[in-house]
Amino acid sequence: MSNKKEIPILIGALLVTLGIVGAGGWFLFNRMNPAAVTPGPATTVPMPRELQANASAGERVLVPTMDNEIKLFASKAIAEGKNAEALAQLTQHLEKSPNDPEAWIYFNNLRALDHNPLQIAVVAPVGSSLNIAQEILRGAAQAQEEINQKGGIDGRFLHITIINDANDSTLAQQFAGALIKQNQILGVVGHNASSATLSAAPTYEAGGLVLVNATSDANGITNVGDHIFRVIPQINTSAQTLVQRVSQEVDRVAVCYDSKAPDGVSFYQEFTTGLLASGGQLAPTVCDLSEANFNSQAKMAEIVASGAQGLLILPHIDRLDRAFALGDANRGRLKLYGNSPLSTIKTLEQGRGMVGLMVAIPWSSKSEANRPFAEAARKFWGGDVSWRTAATYDAVYTVANALAIAPSRPGLQKALKEPEFVSSTINGEVSFLPNGDRAGQATLVQIKPSPSHVTGYDFFPINR
Repeated sequence: MSNKKEIPILIGALLVTLGIVGAGGWFLFNRMNPAAVTPGPATTVPMPRELQANASAGERVLVPTMDNEIKLFASKAIAEGKNAEALAQLTQHLEKSPNDPEAWIYFNNLRALDHNPLQIAVVAPVGSSLNIAQEILRGAAQAQEEINQKGGIDGRFLHITIINDANDSTLAQQFAGALIKQNQILGVVGHNASSATLSAAPTYEAGGLVLVNATSDANGITNVGDHIFRVIPQINTSAQTLVQRVSQEVDRVAVCYDSKAPDGVSFYQEFTTGLLASGGQLAPTVCDLSEANFNSQAKMAEIVASGAQGLLILPHIDRLDRAFALGDANRGRLKLYGNSPLSTIKTLEQGRGMVGLMVAIPWSSKSEANRPFAEAARKFWGGDVSWRTAATYDAVYTVANALAIAPSRPGLQKALKEPEFVSSTINGEVSFLPNGDRAGQATLVQIKPSPSHVTGYDFFPINR
């Protein structure tokens, strides 16, 4: 009888021992494999499988580069928890390709694992506009590198998950729904296209996750709620800045806009209201770039016949070709104007067809006021950067500076809503109006020949 009584006791002791050993083994495994540890609070719901291929903190490569092999090996090592190996490979890759922002982000993510990281997500349209995605990621990578080199946020390093929404409204909304369930993600910087941002913003608001936008300027984005912020000026600021210049140059303006681009529609509304109020005239033409049978040659002939002296072109960021076709059809007859989506290297590559185009943008690397950041970015990336890089840099720093006040989702939102909140960097200060938009001004730039630029043309600031 005594042996029978001892059996349950022995089994219980064995289970306790196995539990202790198992826990100790798990602890040692995590210590030896930092990637196996989820930084910050535990994730409540895993990222849906159908979205995983478009999200990465280093375990997969989203952005192809010329020298991709070593970066692919590094991502495979990260996925397998071989962080020391991955760090060495990323170091080697960055020595050969120092202007690869995705690699810089993954490199800093690995370094962050030993510093109780604060995690955010940055959304870029890798799948639809690779050049623009790279511009956005440069801003995020440079901010992350500076923050972590300075010792992080009260000793906690910044960790970034890259999200590729391809400027797609449905995918943007799906990612918003997934990110609000990732408890370790404290804030999101994105999205790029206004249509994607407007689609996703209500989900972030409902889920209590802060969204700081850097590149979408359509009206109504920050009106969604108290968790939505934007680090570029309101679109009426850009439109009014352009109105002032247009009024000095021409009497009658035609407008071609994409009715499926919310930012283009917003700019059209703000511009026409301002133009008419200032005594300007609109040419009596209807020009919708989204029309299935759009004919640039026929439309330009109609615009010229209407007596227009200038043409304002407002395309969707992923549908610039029709804007370029209008530039070619123009043949220098009308003065050309545009909004921020036209501030791309693709526009410069059009050559003479777009020379003279004047665009209202939030920031210029050639502006004297922006010299400190422009020089730092030029040193980091080996060349001038765009306004999207500067704005994303501002957005990431703004989130980081707010997390320094209160490192939590509710704390981040509360800090950003404080009237006295100011985020200061070498690129200036970011402060928000009560509606969540940034207080600031727009800059006018114009395409002119530039022998030093790879395309032979560049955007230069102009005096208003």
